Amino acid sequence: MDGLTSEQVRDIFSGEIKSWSEVGGEHLPIEALSRNKGSGSQTAMDKFMAGREQKQSPLGVFGRSIGYSFRYYAENMTDSGVKLLALDGAYPDREHIADGSYPLASSFYAVYRKDNDNEQVPVLIDWLLSDEGQSLVEQAGYVPIG
Repeated sequence: MDGLTSEQVRDIFSGEIKSWSEVGGEHLPIEALSRNKGSGSQTAMDKFMAGREQKQSPLGVFGRSIGYSFRYYAENMTDSGVKLLALDGAYPDREHIADGSYPLASSFYAVYRKDNDNEQVPVLIDWLLSDEGQSLVEQAGYVPIG
């Protein structure tokens, strides 16, 4: 498998699709793995599922499983041979995340209170938006602003 549609992923995690053969793969059961409640990736998946309940397989350790996490974590924090899949025809690389064609990505914001009079806040924001700050964002494995 190289990719799935958003609807196929929702159907897999809700338990409606139970075999890889239903999405063009081998005739093997799909074992859907979910993250812990409250984790960032679980919160993103809950939003992606659009109110549909997730079902999880207890057998996901046998190599037929599907799971989810942020690209940064999968590429930089694990050494498990995780294969990333395209979603709706867009692979989760920096280009597709940056141009918005990969449909499941999170945005991060620097927010501060208008009444915060700490003079360093605008300095930090300006630095984050500078070439140096955006370079550091990219070096850390995230996708910088355009």
